[in-house]
Amino acid sequence: MSQTPVAEVAGTPTLSSEPVAPPPSRREKHKSRTRQALRQAALELFASQGFDTTTTEEIAERAGVSVRTFFRYFPTKELVLFFGRYDFNQAVLDEYFRQPESSSDLAAMRAAYIASAPGLADRRKALRLYERAVASSPMLRGSEQDRQIADINTIAKAVATRRGLAEPDEQCSLLGAICLMTYRRALGRWLAGAASADFAEAVADEFDLLEGLLGDA
Repeated sequence: MSQTPVAEVAGTPTLSSEPVAPPPSRREKHKSRTRQALRQAALELFASQGFDTTTTEEIAERAGVSVRTFFRYFPTKELVLFFGRYDFNQAVLDEYFRQPESSSDLAAMRAAYIASAPGLADRRKALRLYERAVASSPMLRGSEQDRQIADINTIAKAVATRRGLAEPDEQCSLLGAICLMTYRRALGRWLAGAASADFAEAVADEFDLLEGLLGDA
């Protein structure tokens, strides 16, 4: 089967064979810290008082920067919320293409999600704030739904690539939807559970339920 990188879908980063980048410079580290401070401030405000009523001035003040600095990093307050959203998806796709060709697509996706799960362990608080922020705004709920559709398309394209298909067929699209829903169920359980809960275990449990269901069909 081909293991060619997937094409970009709806702004999602593609898999790349580029060499590892050099360590970030001091300026890049400063920019990263500022960007993260703005996002953390935005998440806290969105979750506590709602997305629609939070202003960019409030976000900038909480992050300790000027409004002008805010707009240097994020053109809109919606983008500050969704910044970095595709990092986990990209990690999953990287792992997916590392799985042995002998594994089924579902087994490979299961292994990829489990292997990538530890990357979210230290982001639990931010993810809970993110979910509360999205729930606070009808507009954000619509944007989140659009992004989930894009995620399904990305997974479907990855499955098609692994199968050597030029474009996803209905099976690829269905598997993309099922895998994303399974992951989203695991994420919801993990965020609602104890702080000590293991995300990888939650993911494994959900995929086990899926495989059991398919085995009984």
